[in-house]
Amino acid sequence: MTKTKKTAASKSVARRPCKGAGQAPISRKSRKTAAPAIAATSAAPATSPSIVPARQTKKGSILALLQRPKGAAIGELIEVTGWQVHSVRAALTGLRKEGKELVRDKDEAGVTLYRIAEAR
Repeated sequence: MTKTKKTAASKSVARRPCKGAGQAPISRKSRKTAAPAIAATSAAPATSPSIVPARQTKKGSILALLQRPKGAAIGELIEVTGWQVHSVRAALTGLRKEGKELVRDKDEAGVTLYRIAEAR
């Protein structure tokens, strides 16, 4: 019976090395202290807040529409956010729970419009 020699290439294909192979183990304490130092060096330089515009959120766009004098219909809120009807209504409920007073009115066509009541 003859033996076949396995080459180093065939071994590397069969087994992958461990993630930390060839590296010294790092203690938990040094991991915690090393992470912030890495994050601080790779961070982008700070810019002044006046230059960077604030990101417009969907909740912010809903508030902007509701603050208009006539308010907004559910259809308009759906178009702006891309949400389904039940999600828009849940967002309106969330605004009510935050203490915002929402007023419901109907226009001439019978469409319900929602708006935020003016502060007294």
